[in-house]
Amino acid sequence: MANTDKPPAGGADSFDVIVIGGGPAGYPAAIRAAQNQLRVACIDEWKNKDDSATFGGTCLNAGCIPSKALLEST
Repeated sequence: MANTDKPPAGGADSFDVIVIGGGPAGYPAAIRAAQNQLRVACIDEWKNKDDSATFGGTCLNAGCIPSKALLEST
């Protein structure tokens, strides 16, 4: 009987692409690589004020993009 839960030849922690940072370039790069059937790991370390983890870093969560949205809404 074959084991269908067998990890890939490189091991369970084997990836084709490792993206460092889930900001405005890293997050879409990881998505695109996954769409192209690559095994992807996206490494990002951003904590919200409530200490929960999320993708995006400073630019998406506190800096550039929220500032631009605020400026355009006023």
